[in-house]
Amino acid sequence: MVRKDDFLWILGGICQVLNRPFDAALAQRAFPPPYDHRHIPAALDELGVRCAEAAGSPAARTPMPCVAFLLAADGGDAATSEIGSGPALVPVLVLKADAERVLYHLPHAAEPVVCSREDFMRRCEPGHLLVASRSGIEDVDDAGQMLARPAFGFGWFLPELLRHKGIWWQVLLASLAIQVVGLATPLFTQVIIDKVVVHQTASTLWVVGVALLMFMLFSVAMTWMRQYLVLHTGNRIDAVLGQQVFRHLLRLPLAYFEARPTGTLVARLQGIESVRQFLAGAAVTLILDCPFILIFLAVMCWYSWLLTLIAVGALLLIMLISLAVTPVFRDRLNRQFMQGARNQAFVTEYVSGMQTVKSLQMEPVLEARYGENLAGYLAAGFATRQLANTYGTVANALEQAMALAILVAGALLVIDGTNTAQSGGTPFTVGMLVAFQMFASRMSQPMLRLVGLWQEFQQASVSIKRLGDVMDMPAELYDVTPRRAGDAVARGRVEVAGVSFRYSDLHPWLYRDLDMTFESGELAVVTGPSGCGKSTLAKLLQGFHQPGDGRITIDGADIRHMSANELRGRFGVVPQETTLFSGSVHDNLLMACPGATFDEVVEACRQAGIHEVIEHLPQGYQTQLGERGIGLSGGQRQRLSIARALLRRPTILIFDEATSGLDADTAAQFASTVNRLRGSATIIFIAHDLPPGLAVGRVYRIGEADKPPGQARSGAS
Repeated sequence: MVRKDDFLWILGGICQVLNRPFDAALAQRAFPPPYDHRHIPAALDELGVRCAEAAGSPAARTPMPCVAFLLAADGGDAATSEIGSGPALVPVLVLKADAERVLYHLPHAAEPVVCSREDFMRRCEPGHLLVASRSGIEDVDDAGQMLARPAFGFGWFLPELLRHKGIWWQVLLASLAIQVVGLATPLFTQVIIDKVVVHQTASTLWVVGVALLMFMLFSVAMTWMRQYLVLHTGNRIDAVLGQQVFRHLLRLPLAYFEARPTGTLVARLQGIESVRQFLAGAAVTLILDCPFILIFLAVMCWYSWLLTLIAVGALLLIMLISLAVTPVFRDRLNRQFMQGARNQAFVTEYVSGMQTVKSLQMEPVLEARYGENLAGYLAAGFATRQLANTYGTVANALEQAMALAILVAGALLVIDGTNTAQSGGTPFTVGMLVAFQMFASRMSQPMLRLVGLWQEFQQASVSIKRLGDVMDMPAELYDVTPRRAGDAVARGRVEVAGVSFRYSDLHPWLYRDLDMTFESGELAVVTGPSGCGKSTLAKLLQGFHQPGDGRITIDGADIRHMSANELRGRFGVVPQETTLFSGSVHDNLLMACPGATFDEVVEACRQAGIHEVIEHLPQGYQTQLGERGIGLSGGQRQRLSIARALLRRPTILIFDEATSGLDADTAAQFASTVNRLRGSATIIFIAHDLPPGLAVGRVYRIGEADKPPGQARSGAS
């Protein structure tokens, strides 16, 4: 494990040596603790630094600088209690190394340290990290927008599959061994029938039997090993790709989530597993087995070209039927997916609003609607499975017809072979017929699996299409590298200049030429009738929507030129409906600032006026809360939301209709809490009605009768 300060120091030190910009606050928000040595390469990659692991300790030929890790007891002041369980490591920046000495920098040290190479190797953990500044064209243009990239498809999975080339070679070797055994077994069977049985040589039978047993055991072991490698590698690929999909999902704009039901999004995300199973499972093993089909065909042709034509003809007929069924199968799969996503969205929506459902006694209506949805889903699933069942039955019937045709034609060849043998030719024996049947079976298995894989490909294609709705959506710009110098101290001055906004071209203008100024440290109120756009203003300030005209600046910087994490890192927001999550009170607070200490959490709760309430809970800060904060009152949840916002140390605090659901006494207490925060941040209080006792400095009224829609009038109180 690595201390937070040491983690940030090593990132900043490498960026300084490589002349890369670095902002510790941005890095800390982007990479929450706990840290270990595995997090450093990922963080450096985000900062535009290429990183590679190397074995051994730094040597004279090692490119400098590089990163090594010392045990905390030897490296300095690392405290195990501060970083949790596990061996404490101190990252050091190695500047120079030769055969005798090593020059390195300890975290926060004023001067580098020189020690002998033997001493350094004794204290250093095995391995080190090579670093270099990334060159080439960045993935963003001058406006900070993501450059065009290929549409999401099967190619998106290939780089991760190719990262495991070594394992795929092992799988190939296992497949080769399995197929070699598959070639040997029919040949031994032919020998037993044509030689051992005919000549009644029991000793040869035992030798061949033992050889077949050894081949069987070897084939079983290789099959198990191949499947183990495929499953193990598939899990590793799942972990990486699933993380990338979820990461991209979290970085999509808010409008994407507002336009789609939660259940539908969850159904789309589940598609990645089916795609991975297709690519890293059946597809890989079948692709590795397919080249051996040619070998089996060559051997079968050597036995009998006539019987080979029968086998190939039957398999080609099966493939033609599969191609004919594919469009219908794809259409039914797509209908089944849409019905399932609709069902999941329906359940998710109404279960999350169960209190409203029970209050309005909506159970009978929802039962009927769910029954209709479920019937539609089951009908779509039945149609899909029935088509697959019909196709499978026809394919199996054709395979049995192939075996029967080979048996009849082969028997005729054996009868004819007896006459051929009498005339001095090479006969087609019973052993050859049995061996040919075994070869045909071994050839038909991958061919039939190839046909089945085509059906799986259609399922994976539907999942790819649904996942593409997520992955092809441009994400918001998240950047750990600072793009502008900014002020040494953020003041929190907000200026809204000539802003016009509407949700789409079909909607009326919500604002026209809106002008507002929120000075640093003041408590300003934005009020107005319902529907005038007060809450939308909070979303505009946080960059959830972009204005059609005008601009919004924070401390003189246009928010359109800020990355999403840089902009929202300045805000602390207390919404109308506080969302708390399952877990302890402490866990909910730490979500806003994972690196905060317990003392910092307590201090934020004191400022929010919720500390005493938490202290009286059964287990204090470790009291478990239900989903959405069940167990706390509305006012307590709001003050907990204030504490969570304060933990972020924002320069701008937004209270968005935070008192609308509170009674007068609780709203007055809430106002008292807000008053104590004056001067610590710029406070923007958005409300339809102001709570009693709120010490207001400036009031903006939106949507009044004497002003055009969407314009504001300011006043002082």
